[in-house]
Amino acid sequence: MASIARAPVQIVYMPGSGEGRATGLARRMARELRRHGERVRLASFKRLGDLATWSASCPGDFSRLIAIGGDATQSAAAVAAMGHGVPLFPVPTGFGNLFATAFEVPMEPHAALDAFEHGAVRGVDAGIAGGEVFLCHASYGLLANVQQAVEDGVRQPRERWWRHLAYYRMARQILFDLPLPSIRVEVDGRLFCRDAVIVTVANVETYRGFLSLTPEASPADGWFDVVVMERASWPRVWARLLGLLLAFGDAQTGLRRCRARRVRVFEEGKAPQDVRMLPSALALVVPPAMAAALPATPEAATRPRYAARAGAPARCQPAPARSTPPDALGATG
Repeated sequence: MASIARAPVQIVYMPGSGEGRATGLARRMARELRRHGERVRLASFKRLGDLATWSASCPGDFSRLIAIGGDATQSAAAVAAMGHGVPLFPVPTGFGNLFATAFEVPMEPHAALDAFEHGAVRGVDAGIAGGEVFLCHASYGLLANVQQAVEDGVRQPRERWWRHLAYYRMARQILFDLPLPSIRVEVDGRLFCRDAVIVTVANVETYRGFLSLTPEASPADGWFDVVVMERASWPRVWARLLGLLLAFGDAQTGLRRCRARRVRVFEEGKAPQDVRMLPSALALVVPPAMAAALPATPEAATRPRYAARAGAPARCQPAPARSTPPDALGATG
């Protein structure tokens, strides 16, 4: 009886990611995997929207999915992995790389390939906000406005240092020229903050090496880490942001924290946003050193699949109740 050939490994990537390094990395990984007897397919996407469209509608005829790019690339590719119940391997080449680096996935091609071939599949958390899956965080208010303004720019800088400078310049412009946002936040059905200027709902540590807002966030505990900066005058907000850069404590930076599974964000002038946790919804190929610290997960073929269409309920295991619920923290007056 003839053996059944294993489904191919699918590699997706954004050519411009990592200052143009993603293309070479994708081709090198494909070449090496073929040398090891794997069938491999490559798909390149110039725009993130094209990857998102493919991810939502692609046939599930691959055994594993390698996504090469930044955090937005990983989140878009995760929809395909979750929809078809196949493992995702995130290779970081973007600007932030918060999700992949949380699992210590290497950037160097040979090390990344070794981690892929010898890693283990683990179930990790994802989030959904406004009908879109995210792996890192959903942010609102001042920092989100700065990020969107830079990334929506006609000539977004590709070099890392120029990109940092663009963020600083945009932050200064928004802080001094525009009114501060006003955001009300509810967590698990209770008021948490009545008036905030920054809100981040995080699945991993956010802005590592820049502004570490959620250093304790874990993508494997079934909870979001929620952090808000309470409203103040713009000079005080500017001073608080400087304090964050200098690693001052929450008392000096006006931050409040909690953990939650559902968050509702009401930003003045915008439609309310619902954010909810999808615990253990994504099968992830994790490097061996990190896999030992995470609980084992069933094989990808037997995992419940996430319904990727908008509004569909997530089919996943209930979250482990081992983090402190936010209810005990009360709310601001």
